[in-house]
Formats: sequence, C-alpha cells, structure tokens
Amino acid sequence: MALPAPDASPASLGELLQALAGFSAPGAGVTRLAYAAHWRAAHRWLAERARAMGLLATPDAAGNLLFHPAQAAPGRGQTALLVGSHLDSVKHGGRYDGALGAVAGLLLAAECAGRTRTPVVGFVTGEEEGSRFGGTLMGARSLLGLVEAAELDRERDESGTTWRQALEEVRAHGGCAPLAAGDRPFAPLFVPALALELHIEQGPVLEAEGLPLGIVERIAGYRRWKASVEGEARHTGTTPPPMKRDALAASAEMVAALEAVGAESGEAARATAGNLRLRPGLFNVVPEHCELWMEMRHVDAARLSAMAAELARRCREIAARRKVVVALQEVSAEDPVPLDPALVQKARALAEELGLRHRVMTSGAAHDAMIFARAGVPSLMVFVPSRRGISHSPEEFTAAEQLWTGYLFMRELCLRLAR
Repeated sequence: MALPAPDASPASLGELLQALAGFSAPGAGVTRLAYAAHWRAAHRWLAERARAMGLLATPDAAGNLLFHPAQAAPGRGQTALLVGSHLDSVKHGGRYDGALGAVAGLLLAAECAGRTRTPVVGFVTGEEEGSRFGGTLMGARSLLGLVEAAELDRERDESGTTWRQALEEVRAHGGCAPLAAGDRPFAPLFVPALALELHIEQGPVLEAEGLPLGIVERIAGYRRWKASVEGEARHTGTTPPPMKRDALAASAEMVAALEAVGAESGEAARATAGNLRLRPGLFNVVPEHCELWMEMRHVDAARLSAMAAELARRCREIAARRKVVVALQEVSAEDPVPLDPALVQKARALAEELGLRHRVMTSGAAHDAMIFARAGVPSLMVFVPSRRGISHSPEEFTAAEQLWTGYLFMRELCLRLAR
C-alpha cells in the first residue's frame, strides 16, 4: 500500500534545501561538520521530516540516517535500493553539495514507498568531506560495515576528540545506535542491491555544454600527503645564502613541482597544495619547519601512481639541493573506481527516452558512491550543473529547474530499477 505522497515539487525541493542550509555554524556559506551541534540539529530535523512523510528514520551506530517504510525492517537482511548522499559540509561551503542528494533520498523514499518490489531506502551518510576527521569517507564505509574498531580511537579532530567520543555525544542526543561488539562496530541495516547518488557536478562541464544532466561512469582517485620539511632556524641578516637551510623556500619549490607534475599528467590530472604550516614565522628568522599538505587526483590508477612516484622523486631532489630533510606521509588515499556499466547504459537509455540532453562523464571529486562501487554494489551517480563550476564555496549555486530535472530523472530511474 502506497504511503501519502510527500508533495514533491520544485518549490518543496527548494524549501527543504534552504531549510537544511540553515543548520550551519556562523559565517559565510554552510559549515556543518560531522557530529557537531549544527549537524545534530540537521539530523533531528531530517528525521522529523521523514516521519511527517510517513516514513521511519532509523540511525545506525555511526549516525548515518536511513529513511524507509515500516514494511522494510532494517537489520534483518532486508535488500533495498539505497539512494542519498552526505550531511556534512566543508568549512564555509555551499548549500547543495551533499544536501541535494540527501534531500532527494528522503523524497524518493517517500514517493516510491509501496510502489516497488525492492524497497527504496533513502540514506544520509554522516561524514564524507573529511573536514573534521582525517578519515576517508567514514560515513559510507560505516554504512556498509567496512570500518574496524581501532579506527574509532585513531581518528581525531583538531581538538583531540576521537571518532568514538564524537559518536558518544551523538548517541546521548538519540542520533545513533549502540556500537556492535567486536572488531566490526558498525552493522549494516540494509543489504544494498543498488546504490544511486544525485549530486551537483561541482565543475563547469555541464554548464559549458548547456546540458541538464551528467551520467557518471568513473570517479577519480586521490593521494593526500603531508610533507614535513626540516631546515635550520638562523638569523636572516647574518646567514650567508649558501648556508641557509630554508624549509619555506624548499616547500615553495615543492608546491611548484606538484603543479608541474599535474600539468604533465594529462587533462584528467589535478594537483593542489591545500595548506602550509611553518615555524617560527618571523621576519628575521629562517623558517626551520614547514608542514605542507598536497593532493593529487586522476581517473586512471596507473597515472595516479606515476604522479605520486614522480612527485616524491622531485621533493627529495629539492630537499637534497636545498640541504633540508623531507618526510612524506600519505594521510589518506582512494583509488579511482568505475561505476556500474549496466546502470550507466540504463540511465543513458532513460535520458534518451525522456528527451533529456546529457553526457557520460567522470567525476574528479570523491563521493560516497565510490565506496559502494568498490564494495561490489552496482552504483551510479547523476550530476546536475553547477553555475561557473564553483563548489565548496558560499557561491555554489544550481538553478531550481536544474535541481528539479535531476530529481525527476532520479525518481523515474529509481522506480524502474526497483520494480
């Protein structure tokens, strides 16, 4: 028996996105870090919205939230089509990244309830961005039961709070279930037959080509490094240039080397230095220490490995020439992953049937869908345009009609796949 319709419309989709954007720390854009106060408030609000639509909203032990009809009971090996995205944001990010897919998952679970053979379950992962903890896509991995218990105490935020401690605070507010005993603390609530994710492109391709829809066939992998560069603190006015061991100057050369490696590795390559911390940070002292954050991305695994090897070689050469010491630490990594070819073809056929202009494309950004795909779950992402390709910024924007086109396409795709 079908549940009451959730009154999905362009206006209701926009209103939900606007309301969700209000759950943010002060400042420009949206700041909703995993498990923090504004995240918890948004989590409660989404659960309330689900109940108002006739759904149950069940949190798992990691604070991931699942929207489902009462007939689809979690925790009993129930197979489901999962559709959604993440709740957290970067600092001072936009109102659509993750939020579009999360709200769409809620509406789709309500609209599909009672209309499909396989239940359509909306999901909201608690963490995807890595903005608070250094872990890689913690929400999707925990949703699938792929996290080991030791990670709960290993992952810490800048204040020293562990992932386990953050979850204890969420649990105290009713936002997550108890951890399972043993080495695997997160037990999956549903067995995913398929996983779908609707997302803004976060890049300029669809807008530049005037297309309303992108069907993603591959997601880029990345390597994230911290380079610790050790020089020697000496007086800037009395130290002859040949005797300087300048950690900052060496780090600057490493940034240039990173960009060069990216430029030499093809159009799909991306290479960015995201942060630099140094000491002592004075006018009259040669910098003795720098910590440099570097990231490389590519859709091809071999190219990504080659980028990493070449950058390491150049960093060590720079260090030797400048008489400093460099230590390279890989903080996190994900290999590129293809999404399900059969789902890509079905999505293409549907777009052609509906007369929607589209293209098959890759994603340079990491997403929850890559974790599902790597775990063997047939997975697909659908993109809608981003104005000027801007994301992770308060200027992030997608027009209401573009959001609605993506939602309607995903609704039809969900209904056909789950039937």
